[in-house]
Amino acid sequence: MILIPARGGSKRIPNKNLVDLNGKPLITYVIDCSLAVSDDVYVSTDCDDIAEVATQAGATVIKRPNHLSGDYSPASDVVAHFLEEVPNVSDFAYVQPTSPLLTPNFLREGFERLKMGGYNSVISVTENKQFFWDENHNSVNFERGKRPRTQDMDKWYAENGAFYLTSSEAFHDTGVLVNGEVSFVVMPQTYSFEVDTYEDLEIVRNML
Repeated sequence: MILIPARGGSKRIPNKNLVDLNGKPLITYVIDCSLAVSDDVYVSTDCDDIAEVATQAGATVIKRPNHLSGDYSPASDVVAHFLEEVPNVSDFAYVQPTSPLLTPNFLREGFERLKMGGYNSVISVTENKQFFWDENHNSVNFERGKRPRTQDMDKWYAENGAFYLTSSEAFHDTGVLVNGEVSFVVMPQTYSFEVDTYEDLEIVRNML
């Protein structure tokens, strides 16, 4: 099963989940991707317009109550509501509607990793080999004067926010999506752009 959270009250891009992206509402990209992986795709929303678009795209809508639709409503509360509304959920993915470049093969890999055993959750990440500095101007992951070649650096991984996978049992036990033993699905940067600002929107439009 796949859950897509999509509230209506976005601030930086009003109605972001419905914004036109090369002729399609933004949210339909991840709905189409999710339906290629699972027949059970749910969109949790407080917005009638999002609900209509999601239904037309083939997803099942879960009406999200207002107290779970604020700017600071945690993902864990949205997931808990989903598990209350939908029976017999085992493994599931939480897929962000702001990742329109996500493709089905990455989601499938996530489910496969979870089913392999040994892992309680799986997250999508990108590999990072940059030199980091903290706010006090101190080097973080390298020694000044001894900068390694990037190909010799240890790999760092950054969450790209595209998706999180776990089981309902693990979520109920911990109350969080990322729990226990964690595995990665590594996505190239070109597939990892999130649409949070108008600049992001233009970048993704050109990439598409």
